[in-house]
Amino acid sequence: MKHIIYILSFLFTAMFFHACTDVAEGDNFTTYQEELVTSFLEKNPGEYSEFLELMYATGVAELLNAYGNYTCFIPNNAAMLEFYTRQGFNSPADMSATEKREFVYDHIISAKNVDDVYVSSRFPQARLEIPSMNNRFITIRSEVDSILDKVEIYVNETSPIIILDQEVHNGVIHTIGRVVTSVKVQLPGIIQTDERFSWFGRALKDTRLEDELMAMNNDAYDSIRKIVDPNETGIVSNAGSQGKTVYATPKFCHIEFTALVESDETYRKALSTAGFEPTYEGLKLYAASVYDRIYPNDRSITDITNRRNSFNRFIAYHLLDRSVLRKEFLGERSVYYVEGYIANTWCEYIETLCPNTLVEIRPVSGNQRDIPVFNRFGTKQGVRILAGYCDKRAENGVYHEIDGILTVEGLSDELQTKRVRFDATTLLPEMATNKLRGNYDKSGAGYGYIIPGGYFTHLTYTEDTQMEYWGTKGTTTNMECDELLFFGKYDFSLRLPPMPAGTYEVRFGYTANSRRGVAQIFFDGKPCGIPLDMTKGATHADIGWKSDSDLKSEDAIIENDKMMHNRGFMKGPGAASVNGATPLRDYSGSLRYVIFKGSFTETKAHILRVKSVEDRLDREFMIDYIEFAPRAVWENEGRD
Repeated sequence: MKHIIYILSFLFTAMFFHACTDVAEGDNFTTYQEELVTSFLEKNPGEYSEFLELMYATGVAELLNAYGNYTCFIPNNAAMLEFYTRQGFNSPADMSATEKREFVYDHIISAKNVDDVYVSSRFPQARLEIPSMNNRFITIRSEVDSILDKVEIYVNETSPIIILDQEVHNGVIHTIGRVVTSVKVQLPGIIQTDERFSWFGRALKDTRLEDELMAMNNDAYDSIRKIVDPNETGIVSNAGSQGKTVYATPKFCHIEFTALVESDETYRKALSTAGFEPTYEGLKLYAASVYDRIYPNDRSITDITNRRNSFNRFIAYHLLDRSVLRKEFLGERSVYYVEGYIANTWCEYIETLCPNTLVEIRPVSGNQRDIPVFNRFGTKQGVRILAGYCDKRAENGVYHEIDGILTVEGLSDELQTKRVRFDATTLLPEMATNKLRGNYDKSGAGYGYIIPGGYFTHLTYTEDTQMEYWGTKGTTTNMECDELLFFGKYDFSLRLPPMPAGTYEVRFGYTANSRRGVAQIFFDGKPCGIPLDMTKGATHADIGWKSDSDLKSEDAIIENDKMMHNRGFMKGPGAASVNGATPLRDYSGSLRYVIFKGSFTETKAHILRVKSVEDRLDREFMIDYIEFAPRAVWENEGRD
């Protein structure tokens, strides 16, 4: 993938310039295969004795002196002493047993396979896929200092790596010059202590939206997992295509948030330009000028703690119910997907904490896919995350500075002019927060995870339902090379995002094959025709798919599309591709099925329910993506 190419390029540079400081006698890749992590540290007490003391106290020293696969970010003695001074500790004795354990766990990643050890050539420019032993994700940031001619690599933004890739028999050690610590302050508190964002921090408190950002962990899921996977060894898949494969269950379910925040200075400039007093009270008036026009029936609500108040809506629109780093808004899932789809038409839609609103996210350009732009449409230039002030961590989320004022203004009208497509995983905040989207169990046992009930807020299913997420392998014939699967006597309900009031056609994308099943679909409680038989391939007489190349003429292609549509089916999208080569439209297994055509009288969320009508327990129901096509689109729709 591209991040590997990038990291290799700067590591090639690092061979000449070193990382931060001189690196192990000029060599970034020093191997100590006869050593284990603990024994290596023990033989270098002048560098590591302080951290070793905590390893001994917590029992981790014995763990890391045995076989395993560990990535260790070990602070040297100078970094440890600086930490004690900063914390006001006289010695490690001032730390509680819990603090010692969490501190050590913050610095170590334990993996199942040797290939999942993070030598520097595997560093992405974002979060590492495998969390620390403290179940917190670690981020990597690198930058080239052109003045000093060296590459600097930071762990969690502030901890510089000063010696890279000391490879030992059971893993790798990266020596760091500042300790890695988990932030113990939740998102509102972190923002409120950042003087650049005093207005936004004050607004979180005044509107009481800070109360919405206080969750941290899904304890209900933890309890359920202990029952269904008590030994944490995984669950046997009942799907017909899986061959009784054992799939891992997610280890945890963190609840985190993202805030897109304007600085005080950005507010002052924007308010002055718009003719408002550049003060906190002026910001309230500005918010009223926008949101009272969009929601005229609520203009009389002056209580800013009311979720329908203009200022409350203004602030809430900056808050997302998931943790997303800057590079993850439009991050890579599969190299094929990136090349075949993002560069053409792709954009994301995420629901905000402002009731019944979405934010649109698209790349700056095809060549700058990792730079997200929010609400850029029509004459609106949108706002961007500032690269120099992003990915600021809190205990339960992140915040990013944006370069202009973000509002929902104009988006409702914009959504009436385009087909809006949601990858199914986008509808599940937990997939982004817990780094499941685009990933899969690295043990080699399976391509995804079986996820017990209670994990999701927007997806519920009965005890008879087995739910699986099939992660990216780069070979799956889906829009983003991943999918949601349901089997057993399945009965599940998926909350769909709010779309503006209007007339729509709603569809979902799937791939048909003999392992699928037959299910009754409901939309907002009403059945969607007869049960859908997903075993019928696209060329089945009831569907009528014919390839564009076989049809040859444009008139014949249009007629075949119309015939399929009249039967409730559509070909896959032309913009998405199968393994970077064949468009899904040209793949006979890829279909879209129309589940609703009609009017929404109000802007609100919708419920898709699917219930098996078969006795077989090995049949599968699969969802790839959801589409909303307004009348203006479906009456004259393209092929993307």
